[in-house]
Amino acid sequence: MSIYWVITYDVTDPERYAEYNPGSLREIQATLKKHDGVLVFGGKPEPVRGAASNAAVGIKFPDADAAKAWLDDPDYAEAKAIRLESTDNITSYIANGIG
Repeated sequence: MSIYWVITYDVTDPERYAEYNPGSLREIQATLKKHDGVLVFGGKPEPVRGAASNAAVGIKFPDADAAKAWLDDPDYAEAKAIRLESTDNITSYIANGIG
């Protein structure tokens, strides 16, 4: 069964964040492909209830091990560091797909 890695966050340093998105998208996509990950959504969420962060991303993986391997992949480390340095209010989780 597929799983989804979901993250929401607020961008606190737009100039630095631009080095991540769009600056590192080629590297991010390459590491996702290596772990059978597929970006399924991204961008500014529209709150329906409650307060939303200003960015949300969802990635589909074949299983939790693949998602965790991607997060720990040394080839993703530099881009991930940029994301972490330029964002705050981060919530990240893995959710099971249905079906």
